[in-house]
Amino acid sequence: MRKKILLSIICFIMLFTTACSLGNTPTSAVERLLSKYNTNDEEILVELDDYINESDLTEEQSKKYKDVYLKQFKDMKYEIKEEKIDGDTATVTAQITVYDYYNAEKDANNYLSENPDKFKTDGVYDKSLFTDYKLGKLENVTNTVDYTIDFTLTKVDNKWEVNDLNNEQLEKIHGVYEY
Repeated sequence: MRKKILLSIICFIMLFTTACSLGNTPTSAVERLLSKYNTNDEEILVELDDYINESDLTEEQSKKYKDVYLKQFKDMKYEIKEEKIDGDTATVTAQITVYDYYNAEKDANNYLSENPDKFKTDGVYDKSLFTDYKLGKLENVTNTVDYTIDFTLTKVDNKWEVNDLNNEQLEKIHGVYEY
C-alpha cells in the first residue's frame, strides 16, 4: 500500500513538474502577453490610461479613445508562426489580425487637408473638432489588417520574459502601423 501511495506521489510530482515546464516556453510567454491584450488585463489598462492621460483630450474623447482600443485589443486574433531559441534569448514570430486604424487615421488626415474649414471655430483650427471626427472614423472601422511581429525574449531566473515592446510592435498591436 505504501508503495502505491509513494508511486502515486512520485507520478504526481513528475506530472506537475512537466506541466509547469511546458508553460515556461518563449511561445507560452508571448501567448500570455497577447492574452493580456485580449482580456483587457489590468496591466494593459494602466498602460492605455497612461497614454490617454498624456494626450490633449476632453473627458468624452478620452472615454471614446479608450473604448476604441479596448475593442481593438479584445478582438485581436493571433497565431504563433515560429519560435527560435538561442541559449537564454529567443524570438517568437506571431501574426496578428487587428482593426485597420492606420487607414482610418490616414483618411481622416486626408479629409482634414481637403476640408480645413470644417475644423475651424471662429476662423481658427479647432483640434478638438478634428479629434471628434477622427474618433468617429475609428469607432466605425470594420476592416482588418495582418501584421507579423517578432517578439524577443530573455530567460531570467529560468523563466522566459518578453522584452519591452518597441514602437513598431506597439503600433502593430494598435493597428496604426504604416504598411
